[in-house]
This record gives sequence, structure tokens and C-alpha cells, in this order.
Amino acid sequence: MSPGRNASQTGNNPLLHNKLMSPRLNSKIIRRDNLLARLDEGLSRKLTVVTAPTGFGKTTLVSMWITSRPFASAWVTLDQNDNDVNRFWTYVVSAMRTLDSSIGKETLSTLMTSQPLNVETLLTPLINDLARLNETWVLVFEDFHFITNSDIIAGVSFLIQHLPAFLHLLLITRSAPDLPLSLLRVREDLVEVGMAELRFDQSETETFLQTSTPVELSPSATRQLFQKTEGWAAGLRLVALSLQDKGKATEVENLVNSFSGRDRHVADYLIEEVFNSQPEAIQLFLLKTCFFNRLTGSLCDAISDATNSAIRLEQLERDNLFLMQLEQRQNKIWYRYNPMFAEAIQGLARQQLGENAIQSLFEKASSWYEYQDLFDEAVETALTARLFDRAIALIEKFIDINDLSEMNTLGRWLENIPQQTILLHPTICFTFAQVILYSTDRFAPATATRIEPFLSAAESVWRTNGDYEVLGQLLSFRGNVQWWQGNFLQAFEYARQSLNELSEHNVFWRGNSLLIISYESINAGRIREAQDYVLEARALLGAAQNIFGVLAAIQMLSEIFFWQGELEQAEHLNRQILIDAVGDISMLDDQGIASLALAQLAYEKNDLEQAEQLTRRALDLSQQRANETLQVQASIRLANIHAVKGYQFVAHELLKTLEAKIQNPTLLREIQNARALFSIRSNEISTLDWWVKMISAEDQAILPLKRESEIFTLARMQIAKRKIDDAINLLQGWHKDAVQNGRVRSQIEALCIEALAYHANSNPVKAIQLLSEALTIGQAMGFRRLFLDEGMPMAVLLQTALSRLPNRTLNLFASTLLHSFSPTVITPVAATNSPVQVEALSPQELRVLRLLVAGLSNADISRELIVSNNTIKTHVKSIYRKLNVNSRDEAREIARELRLL
Repeated sequence: MSPGRNASQTGNNPLLHNKLMSPRLNSKIIRRDNLLARLDEGLSRKLTVVTAPTGFGKTTLVSMWITSRPFASAWVTLDQNDNDVNRFWTYVVSAMRTLDSSIGKETLSTLMTSQPLNVETLLTPLINDLARLNETWVLVFEDFHFITNSDIIAGVSFLIQHLPAFLHLLLITRSAPDLPLSLLRVREDLVEVGMAELRFDQSETETFLQTSTPVELSPSATRQLFQKTEGWAAGLRLVALSLQDKGKATEVENLVNSFSGRDRHVADYLIEEVFNSQPEAIQLFLLKTCFFNRLTGSLCDAISDATNSAIRLEQLERDNLFLMQLEQRQNKIWYRYNPMFAEAIQGLARQQLGENAIQSLFEKASSWYEYQDLFDEAVETALTARLFDRAIALIEKFIDINDLSEMNTLGRWLENIPQQTILLHPTICFTFAQVILYSTDRFAPATATRIEPFLSAAESVWRTNGDYEVLGQLLSFRGNVQWWQGNFLQAFEYARQSLNELSEHNVFWRGNSLLIISYESINAGRIREAQDYVLEARALLGAAQNIFGVLAAIQMLSEIFFWQGELEQAEHLNRQILIDAVGDISMLDDQGIASLALAQLAYEKNDLEQAEQLTRRALDLSQQRANETLQVQASIRLANIHAVKGYQFVAHELLKTLEAKIQNPTLLREIQNARALFSIRSNEISTLDWWVKMISAEDQAILPLKRESEIFTLARMQIAKRKIDDAINLLQGWHKDAVQNGRVRSQIEALCIEALAYHANSNPVKAIQLLSEALTIGQAMGFRRLFLDEGMPMAVLLQTALSRLPNRTLNLFASTLLHSFSPTVITPVAATNSPVQVEALSPQELRVLRLLVAGLSNADISRELIVSNNTIKTHVKSIYRKLNVNSRDEAREIARELRLL
């Protein structure tokens, strides 16, 4: 079980729309028809990747292509801040909606919540929308090299895999993306354009220099520059800019001779030379604006305390000064500097302006972004300027709008703020604690240690100020922290405290605390009380739209049904969890717990193969999530299955190895109880004095339901030691408690053990009376292994009781149980005098019985199973004999009574 984070509906964070604008082409570009044709080839493939370092004209080439072609295109420019699943896909969907506003409505709606984002669930509606396209669209991701988030990469891979026929994806990147490129190559679904193809050849170099320089270069100078730049477009452009004020042939010759295109450091020199040739006002403008990714007139006015920035930007773009214009949107014209040029000017700015002046620039930019409701950019610029108090104030506004929907972004921001500053702000402390818990290993003790200073600081302030509502939220969250640490008693105490502080309308946190209280009631054995709590918790968490909490509530409800003997309802709920628990990686815990619960249900029905398969899945998930509780419980279940199949040594070694590496005392005690039970069933009770001494010691931390399990094990040991009265006395109180609190499963188990005690004490009348009661409940509820796990003593008791059970149904149920014991148990029992022949239905006979009960004729059954009609007749005759019936109706009745199907 895992109570989850708050996932309430959130607002819509405004987008920076210039990220969705493709660059406008300069009039002096060199048309590259061979590369344009290469990109055209990609339209018949799923993916095109244009890969090269900066300055090779990747963006210019793609811009030229989409401008010169008739198809529609959407553009997303990425940066390092887009490594947040919610943010990335919001921009992608918004880009496509610029072409058709009917696209992606459902996906965008999902993105506007802080619900977990599963790739398939998120993108399937979008892909379905795009499948309706009947004309070519191209989606461009510029600067894809900034994307490192594995969940985003997985989403893009899923999109590529299911890309509709009329949509084509193009990536502009400095390095090869971590996508299944080799598979796409094999399937001929990929077109690649690399650095070698992007280099200018000599002819293109000559054309570029002729159109870009005011002086005429000699053929030898042109050849020399081509050789030195190796076709590097940015290097040629730097040369062209440097030649703008060179009128003398000697100046041109000196520059050509001194230029080394292979040395990237020459870029700094040449850009500085370009910079120094500008008027002082332009120089100052460049110094003040070079730190910002995207520029528009009003932003530059705010940064530079000017009123004519729009004119300046237009002039710089016209002069081809490494500034390119983006598309015009929302009455603003946006620009961006070439990254190489910006980096070089930034170095000059730090030298000439000083850090204080640069910090002031970022502060002004942050204020401008805030005024425009662009909180992401406002926070980023405040953090860059180390304006931490301002950043915190902005983050608080961001949380009000988005809650925890962009957890990776929040975590990155808060990691960059000194802890002593955060500790002065209780709301930020509480937020950071939640981000840490839900984005790291919640089971690790180090996680709780890291969270504690923030929770203590917030709690101290809120207690002092009497802010009891938020204090209640914090206490409920503390319950979550302790829950995942396995400190359940502390979790229960925090949950109870929180309920005293929270108002009735606080549906999420009250639901969260009630969920923890539900778990307390379950483990106290108060099943009916737990059911009341968990139903209320599920209703509240559903109202809060919290899928994590709802899943945890369903898990607990399934456990309640299991204890009540409602096995079919428990199975239905756990299968629903497997369907719904997708998306957030923490939901692997829910999947693992549901898989183990289904394994337990399969085990109770004696379907050992299914039980083992589900248990191994739960064990794999527990290891993926480092979920120690799930790992221990799954390992114990797997050991039980091994033992039942006759592999006692494997079961023993599995638990021995597990015990050696578990440190949690509660889990260690659970393993030791399982080992003690194996020893008792193997008649190795002489080595269990240590265990008896351990469980006899007072331990307030042991949960009552775990204590019941130990008592039942101890009672079995007392029977094995012939201390029958001690065993019966141990069971009496627990049997009564199970009946009073609705623990049907415990009631059956107590009855079975008590019946075995009386049988061992040569009191068959009392033993059969208790066994009859256990069989009556077990048969009605579908329990099998509760009887079978008692091994030879139970087989002997069932054999003894067969002729003395009160009705035919119980007689047949007991006989069926005898069928199901392993050969090592049943062979000596079957050899004794018995009024009932002990013989199980074969797997094929069970298949025939299932079809027979469904009403199929022998001929229909033979066609269904692809065997002869005579074979079916033989199977039916054998079934009648084994069930001691003479007709289909009787067989149908017995099969249903005994739950054979």
C-alpha cells in the first residue's frame, strides 16, 4: 500500500510562445538544394535527425526547408529547463495546436493536472487525433540535445513508434539522441544529415563569400579560407563580418593569413573584433542583452532602461550581426542570438559590466517575466542572479498555480537555493519535503533524514503561529514519511494527530490520514472498523482526484475482502489496480502489491503455477523499487510455494539468504516466523527455543495481526510437542477476536489448528466438530490451502472425518481436499481404509468438466478440445466416477458446490 502525493487539479502555466516560433531566414542564405532534397526523402520516413556541432547551419537548413515546402510545420525550441515531462509535452502539444486547435485537447487536459503521466495514457489520445490528418505535417524539435530525462526520451520513442502516416518528426541536435536509431535504420524509417554533409563545399564557400563580403577576394584567398574553415559556416560568417571594415587589400590578406578555422578559440577574437567595430550604444546594448535566450523589444527595454530596443533589434538583425528573427506572435517580434556569439559577448560583459550590474540585469528581466505571467522564466532569471528571496516568492506563486505538477522543475529550483534560506519559509519547506519524498527513494532512511530539517522548520513556525490547518497537512505527510520507512506505529500516531487539526473540507489530507488509520485497523485485526475507514478515505481521495490515494484505498479494501473471505471481490479489485496503476514510477509499488495479493489468492485456490508467476513478478518489482517490505513478503510467499512443491531446501535457503540482508526488525521478525513454521512442518522443533524466547519478549512495535500469525505458529509447535492444552489455550482468545472483528480467514485457521490439537489429543468428536465448522466456512468462501498447508495431520483428520461429516457437500469438499494433497502426504493416507476413493481430476478432465458445466454437448466439447468424441465420453465417465455422480446436472451441482472450476 502506498498513500500518495497530492494530485489536485492545477492551473495553466503560461507558455513562452517564442519557443514555438521557427527562425526567420536571412535574405543572404546559400540555397543548398542537395540537402533540401535529402530532407525531402525524410517525408516518407518517420524520423529525420540533423546532427552537428554549433555553427554548421543545422537550424538554417531546416528553416530553409520548411519555408520552401508546402506542408504545415510546428516548431519547438528546447533548452535545459525542458527536462520536465509535463512541461515538455505541454510545449509539444501547444506547438501542434498552432496548426489545428482541435488536436491534443485530451492530452493537454491531462497535462494540466498533477496526475501521474504514463506515456501510453498521455500520448494515445494525441496520436489518435493526429491519425485523422490527411495532409503532411512536420514537427521540429530544435536543440534536442538538451533533453536528458529518460521518461521524455521514452515518450518520444513511443511517439515515433506509433507515428501517424502524415506526421513526420525532425530533430535538430548537437549529438545523437538516445532513441532507437539502429532499429529505425533497419526499417528504413530514418534519414540522417550529419556534419560532413552540412559543411560548405568550395563552390558554396565562394558563393557565400561573394554575397556576404564588401570586398572582392582573390581565388587563392577564397581557397585558403575554404581549407582553413573546412566548410564551417560559422567560421565563414565570422570572416565575412570581420571584412566589413577592411577596404585595403593588405588588411584582407593579413586577416585571411591569420585566420585558423580549426581553432575554435579564434571565434572569440573575431567576435570581439566585430563587437569593437560597433557604435558604443550598440556595444552597450549587446553587453546587456547577450545573457538571455530570447529577446523582444519590451524585454530589452526593461533590461537596458531604454525605449528604442525594438528598433535596435531590427537593425542588428538587418546587419546580420549573429541575431536571427523568430516568427511574430501575439504582437511581439522575438529574436535570438547565435549561441556561440552570445557566449563570447557574455565574456566581454562580465569583464566590462561587472557581476553586480549583470545581477541587476537578471533582476529586471525577472520582473518583466513576472509581469508577463511567465513564472518559469521569472524564477530561472532570479536564480541565475542569486536573488533567492525573490526566487522563493515566485516559486510560491508557481506552486499556487501548478501545485506539484512539475516536480523535477521544482526540485531543480530549490536545490539551487541555500538551505538556510529555504528554512525561513515554511510553505517552501513543506513543498520541498514533498518533492524530495516523491522524486527520490522514499524507502531509504537517508530520504527521511534529508526531509526532516524542512519539516521541523515548517512545523515550528506553524505551531508558534497557530496555523493548525497547514499543521494538520504536515502531520498527515509525516505519516506518509514514516509509513514508507516501515515505522507504522509512528505513522498511525501522526495520522491521528492530523485528523484533530484538519477541517472537514480538506478532503485530500483527511483522506490521506484516514488511509493510514485504515491500515492501523487492518493490522489491529479490526476488519469491520477498517472497512468503514477505508471507504471514507477512498471517497475523499476520489473527490481530491488523487489517483495514488485511491489506488492505496483499493488495495486496502482488497485486503479487507481477503480477510473477510470475499476472495472474488478481492481478486477483482487487484486486477483493477493492475489496469489503473500505470504512469508514475512509484506505481510499480502498487503493481507489485497487487501482483502479490493476486498470488496469495491463486495460492489459496491451490493454483500454484499462477501463484508462483505472480509472486515472481511482485519480487521483480520490489527489487526495481527497492521496496524491502514487498521483497520480504514476496520472498516468503515464494518460499511457501517451493516448500509445497517439495523443494524444502530451496525454500530454506531463500529465507536464510533473505534474513542475512534484512535490517528492519519488523520484517526480520516476519522472516523468522516463516522459518519457524517451516521447521515445525518438517518436524525440526528442537531448534526453535531461540524463536520462542524472541516472540515471548514484550514488543510494543509488533502489530496485532503479525502477532496473531506468531501465536498460530506457536500453537502448532505446542501440538508437535504434545502440549495440547497450551495450544488450545493460546488459540481461544484469538479465535473469539477473529469472529468479533470479521476476520473470517483467521477464524478458519484457528478452527483448523484447534481441530488438529483435539485430534492429536485423541478427541475425534471435538476435532471433527471444529473441522466441520472450518470446512463449512472454507468451502463457501473458496479457501483451500488453509487446510492443505497443515500437511499430513490434516490429511489424516480429513480421512477420519469423511464418513462423519454432517452433509454431502462437506463430504465431497473434504474428499476434494484429499485429492489435492501432494503425493508424499496422500500416499500413506490413501493406503488406509477409506469410504471414499481419493482421486483428483486431471487437468484435461477439469477442462471437460468446465465445458460440460457450460452446457456443451459431447460433440461440441470434442470440437472445442480437438479430440475424438470417444475420448470425451471416456473423460466424462471418469469424471462421474470420481465425483460419485450419475448425470450432468449432478456433476454441475457438485462442481459448483466444491468450486472445482
